[in-house]
Amino acid sequence: MIPDLERRLTELRFIQGIEKVEHVPYQTGDQLWVRFNQPIDLGKLDEIVKKHGYVITRFASVPSRLPRGLGELLWDGITHVIAKRMSGWSRFTLKFGFEPDGIAKLAMDLHGSNQIFIASDEEGIQLLYEYLGLKYVPPTPPAPAVKPAPPAKTTTPPVARSNQPAAPQPVPAAKPAPSPPANV
Repeated sequence: MIPDLERRLTELRFIQGIEKVEHVPYQTGDQLWVRFNQPIDLGKLDEIVKKHGYVITRFASVPSRLPRGLGELLWDGITHVIAKRMSGWSRFTLKFGFEPDGIAKLAMDLHGSNQIFIASDEEGIQLLYEYLGLKYVPPTPPAPAVKPAPPAKTTTPPVARSNQPAAPQPVPAAKPAPSPPANV
């Protein structure tokens, strides 16, 4: 989940080297897609990623070698994944396109030659900001929900109760009905 997504979109939209910034909603969570108009410097990005305790690994090297028409059906263009340290089995499955849980991805635009940085959480955005040389400002925490004050309780004095049954109330006597006037 990416908090302050609208602020991030506005900040990145006019940075030199960035062609387009998009918010892409998925059922698994929102993603921030940043399309560059220059190749991403993988050496520089790798240093930043290692400094934060992550690793960049190649992704889907087998489907990416398929003919373009078939490759577009099986491969979504992701070339690298940024994730925590992975085991040998995870690295093996990466070659066939089984994606691990990562914080960011690098992809090739299948309809052009541009690269796309896809961040799926706040740590991925932090890496992107550091790569771009921008000051990273953490998201503002949500304001605490203010609970409405409970209504003031009015206390009524306790009513004394006796053990004797209540006395019957006298029924008021009925007044006689007025008689109609006499005809003269």
